[in-house]
Amino acid sequence: MLISTFTEQVALRQPLSIAGRTLAGQQVLRVSARYRGWAAEAEAAGVFYRGESGATMQKQILASLPDMPCDLAGMWQSVQQMPVGGARNALDWILWQLEAGLRGMPVYRLAHQPAPRARVTMVTLGADTPAAMAAMAISYPAARALKLKLDGSSDDAVRVAAVRKARPDVSLSVDANEGWTMAHLDGIMGKLLEHRVELIEQPLPAKQDAALDHYRSPIPLAADESLQTQDELEQVAQRYQVVNIKLDKCGGLTAALPLASAARRLGMRVMVGCMGGRSMALLPAFIVAQEADLVDLDAPLLMATDNQPSARYLDGCIDFDAGAYTLAAPAASATSATSAKSATPALLTTYPQAQHASA
Repeated sequence: MLISTFTEQVALRQPLSIAGRTLAGQQVLRVSARYRGWAAEAEAAGVFYRGESGATMQKQILASLPDMPCDLAGMWQSVQQMPVGGARNALDWILWQLEAGLRGMPVYRLAHQPAPRARVTMVTLGADTPAAMAAMAISYPAARALKLKLDGSSDDAVRVAAVRKARPDVSLSVDANEGWTMAHLDGIMGKLLEHRVELIEQPLPAKQDAALDHYRSPIPLAADESLQTQDELEQVAQRYQVVNIKLDKCGGLTAALPLASAARRLGMRVMVGCMGGRSMALLPAFIVAQEADLVDLDAPLLMATDNQPSARYLDGCIDFDAGAYTLAAPAASATSATSAKSATPALLTTYPQAQHASA
């Protein structure tokens, strides 16, 4: 198998402010693979608050691949032993695609899912002045669900009121990104109820959310930073009603599917989100999103550029063509030419960082 990696700097259309930081763009990892004439690609954004970047994920792959088995089953097992994060997510998706191609089926069928259908997705508004956030809300007229980034300041309640006044028609959620205190949560709750907010995401720092153990919120609470993998699920279920599953956090589609099932068995609602990235990065997440209660896969809308296969955003929904999940069959000549190589260990080629030319 030949695996190539490179990093790419991707700009946001405009800076996105969340609690504690403002993001102007992100460095993503791109991975491509060739195996017995089949070709697959993946993109991962990584988990920035765990220190991941395109470069760190690439370094992790460099360290992992030389010792991996050359067959898909053996490599799949080795990938599942990698630390959770964007590098594992990217390799996991590569292997799903190659296995599905060899079996002559789309990836969603290999995952025992029906053909993908359009899903309503949240659209994220970064923390800003109330007037600016109201204007952003109006700039997405097709959106059916908006998620407001709030930073724990005294402006939060006014921001929610301004957006609700501008868009009385949408489902409204708020995301604190660990930026609130219990006092702020209690203090703003009345305003959130008044303006029909339906979800509060990660109000407290993950290391301090034990304060939610006996808290009964009138608005469902969603765990994002508090839930990385299935290991935290039982504890999270004592504090939250919704889990936000992101494939870069949990390590890929292989981990995300059982995590979603386990959350449902505990009576929790499932939300599927992303750490950013472009359309290619969202392909495996969209499979998990088919059975999700809530979907937050709007990252390509926020990016200055996109890649193929591109997500479609229409009438407040995200969708992909079903063909995006089927690899093109290799030509007969390509298959025979690579048959001798298929028995060799995984090879690794790396390319210099590709610079994104921002618009």
